[in-house]
Amino acid sequence: MSPKHKLITLSWCVVTMLATMILSHGHLIMKEILAHWPDETTWEGRLENALYTQGGLTLVASIVISAALLARSLVAKRMQQESLRRELAMRERHERAASERHDAMLATLAKVSGDSMAKKSLGSGARPR
Repeated sequence: MSPKHKLITLSWCVVTMLATMILSHGHLIMKEILAHWPDETTWEGRLENALYTQGGLTLVASIVISAALLARSLVAKRMQQESLRRELAMRERHERAASERHDAMLATLAKVSGDSMAKKSLGSGARPR
């Protein structure tokens, strides 16, 4: 599976999990907020009461885990792209160095044999004429 497909799949999983948590535990959060509405005078107190219910903690945990998984997939994708870029650069350097060595070898052979130009091999194992 390509990194793009992995990211799309992960995103759909995150959205599905959040929707499931909201639908399954949202009523518990609202019930807790409404039950303690008269007790608390600030929004912070009401929110704190709501988060300390089972549904609220589960919802917060699912959001944190989803965000961590999404961040991990983005970092993994970035690292994979960087690794591919390094590999391509290393391959280019290797091919360039091999070409330079080959040309230097041909030049040395030309000097040793006394010819003005060394003929390149045909690559099939046959000797040049």
